[in-house]
Amino acid sequence: MPREMDTAGPIGLIADSHGRTDLMVRAILMLRDMGAREIIHLGDICDSLAPLALEDAVGVLREHGVQALRGNNEYAVWVNHRGERADLLPEGVLSYLEGLPYTITRGDIRFAHSAPFDWPAATSWPITDNHPLIDLAGIIDCRILFRGHSHTPSVVELDGKAMNRIAAPAGSRMRFRGDRRYVVTVGAVEDELLALFLPEDDEVRFLRLDA
Repeated sequence: MPREMDTAGPIGLIADSHGRTDLMVRAILMLRDMGAREIIHLGDICDSLAPLALEDAVGVLREHGVQALRGNNEYAVWVNHRGERADLLPEGVLSYLEGLPYTITRGDIRFAHSAPFDWPAATSWPITDNHPLIDLAGIIDCRILFRGHSHTPSVVELDGKAMNRIAAPAGSRMRFRGDRRYVVTVGAVEDELLALFLPEDDEVRFLRLDA
């Protein structure tokens, strides 16, 4: 599969901060220090049980120019606060949630909370689970899918329909092969985990905060 990345420079990847704005700020600053020209939050900025924490989280993302995706928690807050319940959220939060995409595509690289769909299933599809009814090779229509949702960093390498599951502890790195497809789970910010994608090297580095 050809490499068609249409952006240059490192891309910082964070996910699943679940309202831990303090850890999210540390992750953003660490990635900027490492040269990330772009940072993408792969969803679950908040916890749906504490939606008011979104005001601070959204402010941080906007201040630092971080693009975010809709996770299952943002989807739940958005669904449960439309219409008559909209005034229960701080001003501007609902419109921010409404504007969040399910996926971002950069050439043959895709970013999502869980699955590469542009509808709500993208936020919670159990894409890396060993489920007999899930045809992972049929779902992944990009060369690399970066995702959150599952909090443990990992890589699934697809060679046709064959799957190779690779552990990705903090401090490890993975160089991608041009003839394979990959599902990369970056880890959760609330567990102090994050990742850095280097398009020019076709490599991802798995990181721990300040490590």
